[in-house]
Amino acid sequence: MSHHSMTTFVFGPELGSRLRQLRMRRGLSLRGLALLMDRRSTGSYNQMARLERGDVRHPTFNLIADYLRACGAGFDDLLDLLKAYTSQPPVPRVRGDAAVADLLRSLPGPERRAMLKWERKVSAAQETQAAAQPGKKKPGIETDRQRVFRIVWTFIHANWNDVVERKLHEFLVSCKDAVPRSERKRVCGHGRKLFGVLTRHYRSDRRRQNALALAERRTREDGFSDEVVAALLQAATDAHAELRRSGRLEWEPSQELILKARGRAPRVMKAETRMEVDESAPVLEHNLALGVAHAMVIAAVSERLDALKLDHYYVKKHYYAWIDRLLLIVGEHGTDSPEWQAEVAATVPRMHDEVFAREMAKLMAETFDRWMHKSPSRPKAL
Repeated sequence: MSHHSMTTFVFGPELGSRLRQLRMRRGLSLRGLALLMDRRSTGSYNQMARLERGDVRHPTFNLIADYLRACGAGFDDLLDLLKAYTSQPPVPRVRGDAAVADLLRSLPGPERRAMLKWERKVSAAQETQAAAQPGKKKPGIETDRQRVFRIVWTFIHANWNDVVERKLHEFLVSCKDAVPRSERKRVCGHGRKLFGVLTRHYRSDRRRQNALALAERRTREDGFSDEVVAALLQAATDAHAELRRSGRLEWEPSQELILKARGRAPRVMKAETRMEVDESAPVLEHNLALGVAHAMVIAAVSERLDALKLDHYYVKKHYYAWIDRLLLIVGEHGTDSPEWQAEVAATVPRMHDEVFAREMAKLMAETFDRWMHKSPSRPKAL
């Protein structure tokens, strides 16, 4: 009774033909080969013939070693054929690819090839990452069932996170003063753990309440107040209730949706990242308005200089450098600030015409105020 599986190494006709070539190169007959191998039984001659035909599918290591020794050869003479087998992916991965291919066989060719290519790319990236970190435990190779399970759950989690991250963002806005900016990521992590407890299956409500109490206690031990913990639990509870009411808690992606997205679930912006974007938006708008005002001031000053035919490079160079300094001051303090007045008073006497220089400063202030009046006010420092 054979104990070999259908996926183990098989000594096929190619290897048998290579052994026959090694024997003929030495000028040996099958009987002479059997004598050199010290195999004097009647069946040794037939066994060598069957080996060369590829009929001995699982020969012993001793038999191959004795054969090569009698022919004056070594395992290097079989290395190219053996390498073709050892370079193949592991058996579970081959089986998984075959199973996925069978499932997708009914699909059109482009979608089937794209899905298989993406799956192999993900598996190769996991193996490369594991090889680059020898100190960590290497992840096991996914089976076809695990692979399908992972893809489906990425879509389910993306569907849930759309609501969870929105509720956590509302929590961060309401507790902006109680939660420092540096602690947002940690507190949102605790909120996601609370939501995970609500969605996890427990045998009884008592076990669920104990798990929630443990998660709340760990949040308090992390340095957050009771008010923050209560608001965080309320956000997780609201997200769970909304998903349950809308039916999204039991939602599962269809095969058409997964294939249309090529197995890649949509990304959901995290709550702490959304807060950073919201806080930086006024700064970006204000900086954009400053850039527009700066361009309009330069255009107005250039037009006045050209009208008075002060187009000499040396004169324009000094005026443009002065305008840049004034714009830096006015962007921070305004056109009526003492810093503005001090800069004008210190620079005007050094210009070629004091009256004209004061007119340029006044023109710049009027142009800047007119354009900044149309733009958002300067945001507070983050």
